[in-house]
Amino acid sequence: MSGLATGELHIGTLYSISVGVVPAALLAWRRHYAEVQAHLVEFRHTDDLVAAMEAGQADLAVGPTPGGWEGPVREIGAEEFVIAASATSGVPTGRKNISLAELSEYDWIHFTAHSGLSHFLEQACSAAGFQPRVSVRTEQGPSALSLARAGLGLALVPSNIVPPHFDGILLRPDPPIYRPLSVYTRVRADPITAAFVDAVADATAVTPPHMVQLLGSA
Repeated sequence: MSGLATGELHIGTLYSISVGVVPAALLAWRRHYAEVQAHLVEFRHTDDLVAAMEAGQADLAVGPTPGGWEGPVREIGAEEFVIAASATSGVPTGRKNISLAELSEYDWIHFTAHSGLSHFLEQACSAAGFQPRVSVRTEQGPSALSLARAGLGLALVPSNIVPPHFDGILLRPDPPIYRPLSVYTRVRADPITAAFVDAVADATAVTPPHMVQLLGSA
């Protein structure tokens, strides 16, 4: 499989990253390669993404930095997670940061066991000394964000999936939670694939400007 040989580019990624990171890169890349068709190959968990790359199901991957990957890897930054809630949730307001321990009595939107996002919520809550009280489980970050906005509980989600018009409450966990991201290939990329690697590195904001403006730097 090769973008240069087939006129197609297969991009492996995770569901949340296909929403929060990939679109800006695709837009920048297609200004130069509009004749090449892009295919997103999306997964729920990093392990599935890495396995698909090893099996040759995609030309490149955009996702959490894989440990021990033997091919080329280009780091693109660390995405930050935020706590989302409805405006009527009763979550403390008037500040940007909050300890998860202060939120131990709230309901949470959790993720299914097969979702890679499940690990982040479990790990963060465990470090804060509690198990999240689950109201709803979902597989995808955007769904969790919508459920939180609707008032069904709090959600811990990547900040880059939060749109500028989100009208709920957003808080940064204290301590902050990050996930390092990279774009990687099995072998040296052909020119079309290499151009997309550059687009991911140069044209995307792992933490979008509106979130930096809202929450400031950690």
